[in-house]
Amino acid sequence: MDVLQIVLGFVLIAFSLGISVLVALQPGKDKRLSGAISGGAADTFFGKSKAQRREKRLEKITVLVSVVFFIAIVALYCLV
Repeated sequence: MDVLQIVLGFVLIAFSLGISVLVALQPGKDKRLSGAISGGAADTFFGKSKAQRREKRLEKITVLVSVVFFIAIVALYCLV
């Protein structure tokens, strides 16, 4: 095996674990819906805004990691 293949293999493992963690950190759709119906401390303007910014940032990071993961898979496939 080539050293580059081994490195890309480790990169794939790291990114797959990262994607798993990022997806697990994202709140479900039902959680947002129940919070909107029941109300609570997060219903203040700043609480909603902060939660939405966090969710958007988490979503962007997840997409970025997924794209890099896909590129690494294609690169590894082309090398083999």
